[in-house]
This record gives sequence, C-alpha cells and structure tokens, in this order.
Amino acid sequence: MDYRKVHVEVAALFPSKGGMRPLYLIWEDGRKFEVNRVKFTERAPSHVGSILPVRYTCVVEGRERELYFEPDQMRWFVEAPIK
Repeated sequence: MDYRKVHVEVAALFPSKGGMRPLYLIWEDGRKFEVNRVKFTERAPSHVGSILPVRYTCVVEGRERELYFEPDQMRWFVEAPIK
C-alpha cells in the first residue's frame, strides 16, 4: 500500500517533567480529532520519507493511530493511504 504525508496542526502539552503529549489534531479539511491516549513513543521510520521522526502511537477517538513529529522541521504529520 502507498501512503501520502499529510501535515496536520497539533495542540500539545509540555509537562513540567519534560516530554510532549499531543492533545488533539486538526485534519487538512478542518476536522478536529481528540487524542484520547498516547500508548507509546519511539523514533521510527515512516512510509512517506522523513528523517527518523518520533512516532506517537495514539488512541484517537477510540482507534489506534500513528502520529509523527519531525523535530528537524518542527512539524507533525500522519500517513494517509493513497486510494
């Protein structure tokens, strides 16, 4: 399956003990999706070509999704399947 990179707006919390936790994302058409839980984070490659982003495996509105953060670009993205 082929994917495309979709940059999204993300509101994130920066706890006093460090780290970053996404709270919600705004899709390219303006829809807002709440991040219910972050299951784990890790440096991991994506399918769409990025310099080793941080992958957040999240529960978004009850479904497991992957959200990526590119530290060098300071941008968030998701992988969307190309139909």
